[in-house]
Amino acid sequence: MGAAEVTTAEQDSVEDAAEDPEEGLRPRALAYDGPTARDDVRRWVRCVIPLAVALVLSVVARFVPAQVEEIYSRGIYPRLAGLVEGPARSWSEAKHAAGLSRTALSFSEVLVMGVLALVALFLTHAAFKGVGTFVRRAFWVVGFGSLSFVVLWGLNHAREPLAQTLNLDVSPVAVGELDRVADEMAIALSALLEESIEPVDRKAVPTRAAEAWALALEAIPSLGWQTRAIVVGPELSETLVSAGISGVFSPFSQEAHVAAHLPDPDLLFTALHEIAHVQGWAREDEANYLAWRVGSRSGDPDFERASLIIALGHVHRALEIADRELMAARWHDLDPRIKAQFSARAAFWGRERSMIASRAARAVNEVYLRSHGQAGVATYGRMVDLIVAEWRSGDRADVLR
Repeated sequence: MGAAEVTTAEQDSVEDAAEDPEEGLRPRALAYDGPTARDDVRRWVRCVIPLAVALVLSVVARFVPAQVEEIYSRGIYPRLAGLVEGPARSWSEAKHAAGLSRTALSFSEVLVMGVLALVALFLTHAAFKGVGTFVRRAFWVVGFGSLSFVVLWGLNHAREPLAQTLNLDVSPVAVGELDRVADEMAIALSALLEESIEPVDRKAVPTRAAEAWALALEAIPSLGWQTRAIVVGPELSETLVSAGISGVFSPFSQEAHVAAHLPDPDLLFTALHEIAHVQGWAREDEANYLAWRVGSRSGDPDFERASLIIALGHVHRALEIADRELMAARWHDLDPRIKAQFSARAAFWGRERSMIASRAARAVNEVYLRSHGQAGVATYGRMVDLIVAEWRSGDRADVLR
């Protein structure tokens, strides 16, 4: 066959192309008729996977607390946290030289604003493509955020109970035990209130709180890993307090946020509480107990006094539930200086807290606690169980001896 000859099939192709110039450039095998049902299923699966993985990890972890404690809480989490905290520590050292005075946004606040802006752009772009695309991307955003939270810190909710780590007996508490613990606390607090009390230097609170925790970790290394916790006063302090919140921990930056204008006892206690979250203790009642334990053993009169004021308030509430008449008699005989401390705190929260905002925050917190296997806000009473267990064991704070 000569080079200039063409077959009949080739001739037909040339003629077809002459009638439709684009026909020869359009492969029929690649014609697209739109997404199929299988394509939609695959897209939904991809978007739901992060949320599904987060849920599975959270549920499975509850059944293996010993493994979570050993592998995650004491192994993976401290390493991840050490990596995450770098940018926040640099930011804090540059912007928060004034301690808890609100002189700049925390790194977390900047991070949240940036993430919200990106999410808004991401979802706005999706909305132009249709409702289905928007919903799928929203699922992916929620799932990715949930998975990040669970991996970076959330699995600590499933670790072994703190009572097991400290070998404390948390069997049911008798009314007599509550009464005796309240009595010892009141005596110790009265002694501390006899001393001259100067306003707390808020610039020094982050350093002092970290030092108190470092002392606790030296005595019991199993309580945590971080001796240089990042404690900052967020720009949104008033908003937090309005919602009845004194502090927030961000696992995405390892920053312990403490509302900067709290009364001194709340300020000091909250700093210790939020550092407990930094150490990987996720349950609120356990973080409260650790704030008491660390503060009461710190050797710092300000922290000892703050810990006693807050802890005694919890013990009083438990005693009132257990025996209202006994609590009424105890209140009648209570040192007036202690009553003044309680009244000052009550006046602050009554003035600063919004009932609507605090109820909303409480409802959200209730859902959060239940979603992580806790029994809701009522579990805060566990702090009292741990204090009484400490008192039973004889391993009590110096202020109670």
